[in-house]
Amino acid sequence: MVNVSTFIDIIISGVGLGALYALVAMGFSLIYKVTGVLNFAQGQLALVGAYGVVILGTSALLSTSLPAVAAVGATILIGVGLGILLERVVFRQFIGEPVLSVIIVTLALSDIFSGFIRFLLGPNYRSYPDALTFGFSIDLPLGTSISAAYALAVALALAVVVVLMLFFRYTVTGSILRASASDEQAAMVLGVSIERTIALAWALSIGITAIGGMLLAMSSGGAGFAIETTGIVIFAAVVFGGLDSIPGAFIGAIVVGLLEELGSYYLEGGSAIIDFGPGFGQILPLVFLLVVIVVKPYGLFGTERIERL
Repeated sequence: MVNVSTFIDIIISGVGLGALYALVAMGFSLIYKVTGVLNFAQGQLALVGAYGVVILGTSALLSTSLPAVAAVGATILIGVGLGILLERVVFRQFIGEPVLSVIIVTLALSDIFSGFIRFLLGPNYRSYPDALTFGFSIDLPLGTSISAAYALAVALALAVVVVLMLFFRYTVTGSILRASASDEQAAMVLGVSIERTIALAWALSIGITAIGGMLLAMSSGGAGFAIETTGIVIFAAVVFGGLDSIPGAFIGAIVVGLLEELGSYYLEGGSAIIDFGPGFGQILPLVFLLVVIVVKPYGLFGTERIERL
């Protein structure tokens, strides 16, 4: 028998977890929407955001540390700067190259980022400053509650998806980005700087991903390398929503978070209705991804590309 109160708590927890995933997923979708790059280093870029606060906001590496809020702001700026640097030094060299080449580059970057952080800080979990650890919950109606970290994630994810939708629809820069994504050659003929456009996309993408990485770390009180394993879950969320759809990435991430929480509670462990064994909650979103790809290859909101021979 399903307990209604428990079910509501799990739904709220799933939405919160999905909101954490949503920020990283929207960063993935943004870069694909503008450049067509499948960035398989997304989980490691979230890791950079998570450990940026450890490096700047604690004495784990530096003798002096920034205040918590300053460390967060500086980490976001580093993410933006890293996006511009990657575009100029790496991805600009691969404009017009085969997709497989770019995918291999992102896989190489994922190992570089992960290895560099391990070199600097070691493989162990690192605690966050006390000001960034939210050990309390916010009461909701019907006797339920949501953790403060999840509540912050929901608020920020909603804000980011709304701002990005408005940005692409109503600003000149957003229109330029959409035009570049639709037809690079036509945009160049009209005087659009493709290099600047792509640099802006990478800056926004990694800045948003860094925020997602920090929130993932805040939800557990600190940064750990488990964050980089979220990359495949993020990919499942983005494929479900549509690779080039930012609202789709948001919705897909929420669905994945819900599936993970529901699967963990009801399909594994002592309280399971049907016990499929440990870890099935993490597998369920990937099973769902397989079904979605078979039934709707372009996701819920993705652009269907029809090629005529």
